[in-house]
Amino acid sequence: MRSGRFSTHGSVELSVDERILIVEGAGPWNLEAIQEADRTYAPLIDTLAGQPWGALVVLHGDPIYVPDAAEYLVQAVKKECSQGRVATAILVEDSNSPEFAKRHLSDIYGKAGCEHRFFASEDDASWWLIQKITSARGE
Repeated sequence: MRSGRFSTHGSVELSVDERILIVEGAGPWNLEAIQEADRTYAPLIDTLAGQPWGALVVLHGDPIYVPDAAEYLVQAVKKECSQGRVATAILVEDSNSPEFAKRHLSDIYGKAGCEHRFFASEDDASWWLIQKITSARGE
């Protein structure tokens, strides 16, 4: 439920390439931003559901979620994993504290029970995701 008290903080854009959901965002994020993105992009994610797929997450700035936004994201990722999301590749770019960001994101994805790994390049991240998707398909 949108409280209306706070404006959204943080941005996120999603697109799909084959069986990979590409998420590009700039933080930090509050609950309102995560809820808005969830509503906006639900139809796009639905196109992937039912077969193995992966997420390539490229985060700019300080990829930090306030506590209620982090919990919302945990639940959203759990739901997506039940719909076929097999892995998440994460790139943290332009962060003032990349090690803190990685710990914070690992906590979120760990609570969601989603396999994830951090990468320095999109090519390496995409290759890893393709391997995970192919393996999940039994190919």
